[in-house]
Formats: sequence, C-alpha cells, structure tokens
Amino acid sequence: MRRLVGPALGALDALCIALGLLAAWALWSWRSPNLGLLVSVSYLDLWLPNRFITAGVALVVMWLLALSNLGMHDPGRLENSVRIAGAVTRSAAFVAVTILVENFLLGERVYPKGLVVPFVVFSWALILAARLLVFRLLLRFERPPTALNAAIVGIGEDGLAMAERMERDARHVVHVAGYLRTEASGAVRVAPDRILGSVNDLTQLVNRHRLGMIIVATRTLKREDAMRMAVLADRLGLRVLQAPFSWGVVSPRLGFARLGGLDLIDLVSIRYPTLAEQVKRAFDLVLVIAGGLALSPVLLAIALTVKLQDGGPVMYVSPRTGRGGRIFGFYKFRSMVVGADAQRDSLPNEADGRLFKMKADPRVTRFGRFIRKYSLDELPQLLNVLKGEMNLVGPRPLPARDLEGIEADGEMQYWFDLRSKVHPGITGLWQVSGRSDTGFAEMVRHDIHYIQNWSLWLDLQILVKTVPTVIRGRGAA
Repeated sequence: MRRLVGPALGALDALCIALGLLAAWALWSWRSPNLGLLVSVSYLDLWLPNRFITAGVALVVMWLLALSNLGMHDPGRLENSVRIAGAVTRSAAFVAVTILVENFLLGERVYPKGLVVPFVVFSWALILAARLLVFRLLLRFERPPTALNAAIVGIGEDGLAMAERMERDARHVVHVAGYLRTEASGAVRVAPDRILGSVNDLTQLVNRHRLGMIIVATRTLKREDAMRMAVLADRLGLRVLQAPFSWGVVSPRLGFARLGGLDLIDLVSIRYPTLAEQVKRAFDLVLVIAGGLALSPVLLAIALTVKLQDGGPVMYVSPRTGRGGRIFGFYKFRSMVVGADAQRDSLPNEADGRLFKMKADPRVTRFGRFIRKYSLDELPQLLNVLKGEMNLVGPRPLPARDLEGIEADGEMQYWFDLRSKVHPGITGLWQVSGRSDTGFAEMVRHDIHYIQNWSLWLDLQILVKTVPTVIRGRGAA
C-alpha cells in the first residue's frame, strides 16, 4: 500500500498543475485583446501538436520534477505541514525562475507573461491546499498508509521515550515495529517481546520486519559500531535518524529532520533520484502502462490456459532479492507443476555457481515450456515494475534461497553490494547475451559491467536487443 502513495501524490500534483494551467489560460484568454482569434480555433485544433500544448506539458513535467527533487513524493519525508508548505513554495519559485530564464534566453515569449504569473499562483495554491488536506486526512488514520516501519536502537529509558514520542506525534511517518539492542544496552525498560534482535542482525531483520528506518535513541552505542551500522544501513536502503546526544556525526552526508517535534540528525541522508533516474522511471511507467494495455488479451489467454491446464494457481510468486537486499514477491505465470518447489532438493543442479538450473527440468509443464521459450511467463513482472520493485532493464532478480549466506562469501560480496544499489530488471545484459546458455561467472561480469556503465542509452540498446532475442527463443531455460 505504501508503495502506491508516492505515485498517487505525483498524480495529485499533476492534476493540480494541469488545473492551475487551465485556470490561468482561461483568465489570460478572458483578458486577451485577441479573444476573437482564440475563439475561432476549432475544437480539433486544440488536440493537434502545437507549441502551446507542448509548452503546457513541459510545465507539468518541470514542476513534478521539482517536487520530486524536494522529496515531496517520498511519504517518509513529509514530516509536518511546515515542511510541505516550504517545499511547495520552493518548487513554485524554481518553476517561475526557470520560465523567466527560458523566455530571456530564447528571445521570444514561449510562456506569455500574462499566463506565467496566474499559472504559478493558481498551481501553487492548488498543490498546497491538496497536500495539506491529504496530510490532515492521514492524521485521522490509526496507522496511516504512509507510515514507515522503524526500529528503535536502544532498549532503555531513552529508547522507550523515543518510541512513545513517535507513536504519539509522528505516526503518519513512523510505525514502531520494535527495538534493537546494542552490545552494551544497559537496563532493559521495554517489553521483551518488542525486542527484534541486535543491531548486528540488521541484514536479516530488514526483510523479516520490512524495516525502512532505524532511529538511534541510546547513549551506549559506540562510535565505531555506529559507523558500521550507518554503512550497512546505507547499503540496505535504510534511513537512519539519531537523537543528538551521543557520539555525534558519523556520516559526511548528514541532514536534519524534525519528527514528532524532535530535531534529529539524519545520518544517512536519503539520496533523491537523479534526473536520469527519474527519466528512466518515467520511461518505464509509460512503456509498462502502454504495454500492459496492449498485451492484455495475451495476458488473459495465458492465464486461462495455465488455469485450465491442471486447475492450479495461475501465478507463481517467488521470493527474490531486490534493491538494498530487500526480499519482494517476483511474479511469473506458473510454468511448472503444482508443488514444484518441494521437488527441487531431489533434482540435480546442472548449473555452476549459486543458481539452480536444469535444461530438461521434469517439473515444467508442456505449456510451461512454450511460454518459457518465448519469455511469456515473465509478462506479470510488468506489475513489479509498476509497484517500483523492478525496472524494465537491470540485473536479473535472483532467488533469495540461492543467495543465502552470501554476506559471508568474500568473493561474491562486491558483486552483491553492487547489485544492492540498483533495482533488478525484467531484461538486462545477461538476458540478451544468451540467458541460460551463459554461466554464473558470466552473469556476474554482465551485472558489474551494466551497473558500472549504466546510462539511458545502454538501457535503450538492451531493450532493442531483447525483442529479437525473445522472438528467437534464444537461450531460454
């Protein structure tokens, strides 16, 4: 549910900006001396490509990017109404200045002055009113969908006080999942069943309790332990907030956050997506939505065939490792017999490395072989992309079972850490380079090359190469 909040806020912002633009256009048209010329434009002309429509779309996109860069589409950053109002106002100022600079440099009024001022004012007012209304509505929930699961580091008085403060004054941002103990925790003041484990168990606890944040509220955590925890949290994609009373700053990328009326130090400031990453996400969403609609008859036909085949479930959901080492449900059309996972241990693994592969897997059904050959079983992963768990292009998401204990494998640690920094993809260098015909070591090299050399152009090349690879059924398992 929380994954949908960001896109929903973006859609709300886009609606407000579009309404602001329409209101500004109506006011400008009413005051324009050329009203007769405007009225004479046919209805069809309004939908044909022209510079005004293009400029209007550019304004909406520009404002959305400004809001995104200010953290307004991250529900975990919407601490209070003051921050929301400040971010909306800064985004309006950015858009206004950008328009003025563009008009000055181009030497022509792409955006007429009589339109710019009303547009900025109307859109600012609409976005601000809508965001504050949403914020107030969220406060009415016992557990708002925007709340991030958080663990409090500290099981003494300070930890207990911090949890009570968060649950009372910041429940729209934080849901306290439990507490983490340190090596020198001192007196225990919290209920034993609320202790999730040790800070040393953070990697396992993140997936078990779906943690998104940790709040340090103890004076017993040593500086060197705090530094290790901050580095690990950064790799896992966790936000780390600290009450400012102990060992001080451990991260050069610190920030500050006001949560529950407290000023906390943000030890691992969340890096907002770069412009290229935002373009990649927008590109993915456009293709996924358009592709999903176009392929809906194919999806329905495959689903019906799988169901009629043996009466079993249509979908197979596999636990896979994604960005930050997080486990997510990876969707596929079921291509094996019901209960195939239980038979795996009795079958020989023909692949090298950590992955399990069989060229003639007896568990695969007749129809399953067909949809696997042409990668049709992968189509439900469009939903993973829509949810933000995957990209169209990226390293292949690997089964969590095959990666158990990889943190202790020194040779694979660099590769795993690198993979943890990006979202996995439906297709990638490995898939267009032979898929199952390539070995584990080759897959590792492809992953490292892709991540270290990533660009939008590389993604586009991989997408283009994917089409003939899938049509030929090359390298399919």
